[in-house]
Amino acid sequence: MPYATAPGGNLVHYRTFGNSGPPVVLVQGLALSGRFWFTIPEELGRAGYRVLVPDNRGTGRSELPAPPWPIGAMADDVAAVLDAERVDRAVVVGISMGGMIAQHVALRHPYRTEGLVLLATTCGLPHGRLPAPRTLQMLLSLPFARGKRASRMMARLLLPECELGRAREHLSDWPAAMAAEGPRPRTFFSQLGAVALHSTGARLRDIRCPTLVVTGDEDLLVPPRNSRILAQGIPGATLEVLPGVGHAIPALDRDVVRRAVARVRQSSDPS
Repeated sequence: MPYATAPGGNLVHYRTFGNSGPPVVLVQGLALSGRFWFTIPEELGRAGYRVLVPDNRGTGRSELPAPPWPIGAMADDVAAVLDAERVDRAVVVGISMGGMIAQHVALRHPYRTEGLVLLATTCGLPHGRLPAPRTLQMLLSLPFARGKRASRMMARLLLPECELGRAREHLSDWPAAMAAEGPRPRTFFSQLGAVALHSTGARLRDIRCPTLVVTGDEDLLVPPRNSRILAQGIPGATLEVLPGVGHAIPALDRDVVRRAVARVRQSSDPS
């Protein structure tokens, strides 16, 4: 059970998949541990990648240090995992808050970042766009919801309206993960504070690695306009808009991460 020691001294738990191959780091979103990547790490490992999956601070088996937890500090946690595994450079894949962390990894540790895959994420205010007030209210209520109400709220935040009738199918892995490593209110609100202060819009031009930005055109939680802003601001970035997809992109496009990593690595290969 490997741990990395972050600059502040807190322990960051992570898992590894695949014994060799190009390194990839998968960074999850708000209050979710690395477990919520579900089968993707194993699939990438079988596809020939060396995969590192950290539990963001306060999630999974990682320590829960005293707040505040700025996004930059969580990016340093990712760099600490690279150090622990003696990995010089990796493609960093982040979804939602994990995509914010990935941006900070590229800005704070540019020589460690071979490429970026930014899924359903934003550069933050003042350049980014907030969700609708109703969606924001639902998100803030989520830590206090229980049972079927919580499941309905989660589905509404993660899936497009046309797929809500198949929520149990699309989110079949979530109940077991929520029971084992579900969000803690303290973690949720500490990380939410970090998200609120996240702002990279004025520095996007300083991200110089190959970058693929992916959004679903029905994402309520992080409106697609945010991905367009990222793709326009990061030099050479490519934007992929998935029709009929909401915030939980991998729930409806199971191959999106493998496809995106391969595309970014192809862009970074000088040959």
